[in-house]
Amino acid sequence: MLKDLKESSFKTAIFDFDKGEDAPLLITKNTIIEFWVTWCPHCQEMMPRYEKFSEAYPQYDCYRIEMEQHPDLADLFDVQSFPTFIFINTDGNMKKWVGEVPTEELISLSKEAFG
Repeated sequence: MLKDLKESSFKTAIFDFDKGEDAPLLITKNTIIEFWVTWCPHCQEMMPRYEKFSEAYPQYDCYRIEMEQHPDLADLFDVQSFPTFIFINTDGNMKKWVGEVPTEELISLSKEAFG
């Protein structure tokens, strides 16, 4: 199930970036975070695809962050364009994908990121 993150929930679900590099990663499952903005047509196209993906793949924690409300979170991952997907495995390894993709490609990207 797709969940919206705000700065406070990010700190309790992913990691508390105020603690710096020593902050422990809090995820317990492979995680995907989508960074989006309301005015982006590509983000709007991705919304139902990502929602469908999150329902079909419950083994992943799927989140999204609306960047106009939480711009500081974009800086953590050097997000420059929308939509941007960050794939974080339970070991803390991250991969980034920028742009709109079909559902099938989102599936392929997650398999590639998580093995």
